Amino acid sequence: MARRRKTAKCRTSQQPVGLSAGDRVLVGLQQRTPVFPILEVHAMRTNRRSVLFGLGIVSVTPLLAWQKPVATEVVTAKPDASRFAYANPQQGRVWPCKLTSEDSAALSIFELHTLPKSGPVRHVHHREDEWYYVPSGNFVFEAGDNKYNLQQSESIWLPRGIPHLWANTGDSEGKLILACQPGGFEKFFDELGKVPADQMNASKMTEVMAKYGMKYIGPPLFGSPYKEH
Repeated sequence: MARRRKTAKCRTSQQPVGLSAGDRVLVGLQQRTPVFPILEVHAMRTNRRSVLFGLGIVSVTPLLAWQKPVATEVVTAKPDASRFAYANPQQGRVWPCKLTSEDSAALSIFELHTLPKSGPVRHVHHREDEWYYVPSGNFVFEAGDNKYNLQQSESIWLPRGIPHLWANTGDSEGKLILACQPGGFEKFFDELGKVPADQMNASKMTEVMAKYGMKYIGPPLFGSPYKEH
């Protein structure tokens, strides 16, 4: 007599149809014999979204909703024109803004026309990183304890938090392209232009800079254009 072979039937768990991937995982957790009992108990005490996120099922897209929108329109800037309407027209001629924070949602770009032997006060940014490019002229940059001499077609990156200043060391007008990230630095230039020249002093400069996340440290490289006290 042929020996009857015993066959074992595989027991398969039945899951309701129409469940999402996340629901099927939860059902599986409940039907499966726990391998890590502590993990199972913790999963049962945790809300559904937390469990699914831990398993990599929940999309992280909602968590990125706080990010700023990206720019979606092409913009152009004409020669000698500023895309930002400064209250003082002189600012638009000396420091025209070629890309505003409204244009890019990320940065602001300026064309700086600099007289010989002139430049900004020594200061430090707590909000912006800066990148400078030299289309024409000769400039010196002092950043921290270091000095950098830049000529035409050279550039420099200045991260926030580093005290610095720069100046046009030539005998004729020079030009710089300045990119600031994040954008919005045009608002500082705008407010600076609203201060009458005879009212500008170190105290006023300190006040305006502090409003835009900067700290005034000292006079420009080629002397102070106003009273220190």
